[in-house]
Amino acid sequence: MDIARKIDMLRYKKGWSIYKLSLETGITQSAFANWIAGKSTPSLPNLQAVCEAFGITLANLFAEEGIVEVTPELKPILENWTLLSKTEQESIKLIIENYMNNKQSK
Repeated sequence: MDIARKIDMLRYKKGWSIYKLSLETGITQSAFANWIAGKSTPSLPNLQAVCEAFGITLANLFAEEGIVEVTPELKPILENWTLLSKTEQESIKLIIENYMNNKQSK
């Protein structure tokens, strides 16, 4: 899915008009209309503004799978995640995987 279509889908899921998205991001309505029509593409600062409005990360925006909303509880976890080494990240992934497996087996 292209980014403009994904932004439009996210907007629709939130129940927002293009006007509301424009207010939330500071990006003009005509810019959104041009992206959706394929007449232009969003800049990185515009994509960041869109992500902030939706409460998602750029990685979520570009991901093909489901989108995870960055809630206030999740934000510090994601910020600290980048400070961990690859080994530490793998250890945390294993802990979560084992926890979920144990939870499902109960």
